[in-house]
Amino acid sequence: MKSLLLCLILGTYVIALENPAPLEIDSATDTQASKDREAALEKLFATLGQDEFATALKEAKQADVHPQVLLEARFLNLIDLGDNAAIAAMAPELNEKRDSFDPNHSEVFALKDDWLAIIHYGQALAALEKNNKGDFKKHITEAFWLSPRQAQAFGPHIERLQLEEAMQSIRLPLNQSLKSQIDGQLATLAQHMEGRKAIILYFWNPMSQEIQINLPDFVVTTQTCHLNNIPVLAILTGQYPDIIQDAEIIRKEDAAQAQCAWLIDSNKKLLSSLLRVRDIPTMVIISPEGKILFNGHPADKEFWIALENLSPTFKRPNSNVKKGS
Repeated sequence: MKSLLLCLILGTYVIALENPAPLEIDSATDTQASKDREAALEKLFATLGQDEFATALKEAKQADVHPQVLLEARFLNLIDLGDNAAIAAMAPELNEKRDSFDPNHSEVFALKDDWLAIIHYGQALAALEKNNKGDFKKHITEAFWLSPRQAQAFGPHIERLQLEEAMQSIRLPLNQSLKSQIDGQLATLAQHMEGRKAIILYFWNPMSQEIQINLPDFVVTTQTCHLNNIPVLAILTGQYPDIIQDAEIIRKEDAAQAQCAWLIDSNKKLLSSLLRVRDIPTMVIISPEGKILFNGHPADKEFWIALENLSPTFKRPNSNVKKGS
């Protein structure tokens, strides 16, 4: 799924194209050159996030597409790839164009404020790469102020930082008991952890469309983790009346091959609340000491890196996990 920020920016891109700069055509040569640029430009934006983008970028340069547009396209390509580190590395280059940016030459940004917001966004990510929380807050706040329409894209970075800070101070109480979804028996997290490298808590709900779509990937993941002595505890969250029945249907029919314990979150001391679970699904990796090693979406590359750190022989199974709801 394309980044929300990309979608918001491309919305501005459409607005910018509604009033294109007039073309002055003096000859057949100029006409052909104009057609070549138009074709190169269309291909450039059509290949964002794809392997063909590098070729499209080269062709756009040859077609004499304006350098500012090339810079915009490179930025959007990184957004589509979700490569925050590369965006952070690009921040100085973006900042160099702060004063020279011209909306009349832009194919993406109708307003200069939107462009300035992107500069601060890049600087905010660069600050995160350096663990400079003060500069991150300064630049992301400025980005909000300049382009509030993109707030939904900036917000997740703030939430992620707040989550990481909160998890650093938590030691999960391993003496907490959870009830089995299958037979109602109680067992502590420590019992599930006994003799293991770590445990994975998988927070889920049968009403989630993403859960249902990606169940085959979940099953394979549990099997791989089981082989690496890292058990998965599938923790059912939610309170609606028939949730247990719905969850049992999924467990028996669609996830029968899963190698995991099927548990129910406590009604009194919700693990989902303690671990600040906002989205379904969420994976949380817990060390034998109760330390939080990862808290986030199962498609996050950091999830797999954390597992490889626990078990160097761990190999990520083939997966089609797609984040969405």
